[in-house]
Amino acid sequence: MQTRVIAWVAVWVLVAGLASQVSAELSVGGKAPEIMASAWLNSPPLSLAKLRGRIVVLEFWATWCPPCRTTIPHLIKLHRQYGPKGVVICSLTGESKSKVENFAKDMGMIYPVGCGSSSSGVYGVRGIPHAFIVDPSGTIAWHGHPAGGLAAAIEKQLKATPPSLMSPTAKAAAGALLEKVEALVKKEQYAVASAMLAKLKGAEDDPQIAGRVARIRTILAARAEEALKDALKQIEAKQYYQASLTLGRAVALAPGAQQGAEARKRLQELLKDDDARAAVEKGKREKEAADLLAELEKAAATKTAAAMLEAYDDLANRFPGTKAGQTAAQNAKAMRADKDLVAKMADATAEKDCKGWLSMARNFIKAGMHDKAKPYLQKILTEYPKSGFAKEAGEMLAKMKK
Repeated sequence: MQTRVIAWVAVWVLVAGLASQVSAELSVGGKAPEIMASAWLNSPPLSLAKLRGRIVVLEFWATWCPPCRTTIPHLIKLHRQYGPKGVVICSLTGESKSKVENFAKDMGMIYPVGCGSSSSGVYGVRGIPHAFIVDPSGTIAWHGHPAGGLAAAIEKQLKATPPSLMSPTAKAAAGALLEKVEALVKKEQYAVASAMLAKLKGAEDDPQIAGRVARIRTILAARAEEALKDALKQIEAKQYYQASLTLGRAVALAPGAQQGAEARKRLQELLKDDDARAAVEKGKREKEAADLLAELEKAAATKTAAAMLEAYDDLANRFPGTKAGQTAAQNAKAMRADKDLVAKMADATAEKDCKGWLSMARNFIKAGMHDKAKPYLQKILTEYPKSGFAKEAGEMLAKMKK
């Protein structure tokens, strides 16, 4: 019995001693070779390429290795402690899945385990257990025995190169969006930048993204502070509508910041005042009417004179007392005072009506339904007796009498 114990201790010391040995070609600062495994437990197939942006702990081990078994509880603890922070514990063994699966389950190995792996040879591992830390860029940052300073090395690496908690695809998309936001900020288009920044929900969990977002939010918060000061001056000058717009802009610029909260509070207080609320409502109506008038003028080239006159009348009736409503009413009055324009509109209306009525009459005549055709023709004679369409309608009625 004593001989067996001595032999086991000798093996353990040999393995533990070798665990600190790796190929001289693979050292800290070098590029980590890609890993491979024929089967995986607790994870879909992994690769360093897929894990780029994370801190990866590669541990080489085997079921038959007593020191490896001893380190498993420690690795489970590290997985639970650092997994949420972007650290991936990945154990690799050359043994088959059938050999490892029940063992891993019994030992409570909840982190990814690669089976049938030949990566230990690529990494120059001469003794197990042996661990490597691969930083987010794919560089070897540390190696040694898993029980010999791994936790401290992970802590150090988290501070040196904070991992990304996003997938490479999601991070690339967030980065592209941030570039657009930063370009908008440079152009001082702060409101648009703030609205676009709101689409980055969840992306700030990534330390690299979070740093860029924080810088942008600082700029937007400063602009919101300026807007808040301007709004207070406008309120003092009883420019209530302008103040409401300025406060709204401050809220939009810094929705989650103290400046945005203060602006929101000021806006609510402003709208509690009857005079201020009335001024704000009047300002909104003025703005709506002005926007509609601008759209109408922009579309004037594509509208008929009759359609423009109708639109001016509608705007004037919907927004009486507003500057745009008054302008629309004046435009409509001027159109009606233009005799030539009125004549052209009358001719256009006559042409439209008569062509429609003649078309209906022809269809009824073609179908042998003369009684239904006659009212349309008679309408042309009654409403537009001096038009060329009246002559055609009269001729059609005379033919039906024969």
